[in-house]
Amino acid sequence: MKKSTSMLLALAAVATFATPAVVRAQLSKPFKFTVFGGAALPSGDTSDGLKTGYSLGGAVDLRAPLMPVGLRGELVYSSLGAKDTGGLESLNMNDLGGNANVVWWLPSAGTPLTAYLTGGASYSKIEFKASDSGTSGSVSENHAGFNVGAGIDFALGGLGTRLDLRYRRISLGKDDAGNSMNVQTIPITFGITF
Repeated sequence: MKKSTSMLLALAAVATFATPAVVRAQLSKPFKFTVFGGAALPSGDTSDGLKTGYSLGGAVDLRAPLMPVGLRGELVYSSLGAKDTGGLESLNMNDLGGNANVVWWLPSAGTPLTAYLTGGASYSKIEFKASDSGTSGSVSENHAGFNVGAGIDFALGGLGTRLDLRYRRISLGKDDAGNSMNVQTIPITFGITF
């Protein structure tokens, strides 16, 4: 009985000192900003015609104090080159769009890493751009889709950093035969948060 009372008092003392620090940290920064960049890997049918490209962007997180769920808005630009240019100097697909996501931060007591799951709606301007002999042309359309993924927030030296893996699918509609056409990419990015 005496041991349990001592243990409860010790836990109460630790909670009294630790809780205000955690609450202050979360209350002081409900918004977190991130700039990121990395590889954009083509996936599914997209990998038949496009090779690995790059992805750049920025994000803002909104997380209420002590809540494991929050919101994230992202602005993303990706560019992937064609595997076969058909004799042209260059042939690229560019994707400029945004993601509106829900984020669930997983419990991470006792570790400097905070893992999360994320997903939501995506909207993009997909542009196919070709150039040859100083002449260029492009065609673009706006389309909607979705993205899902996971990542880890962690400290690297004095910087807040993020490693993120995502699956992004933008629907282009149907072809003449009635088959669905999609742009599917897997962005793997590293970001700095502040």
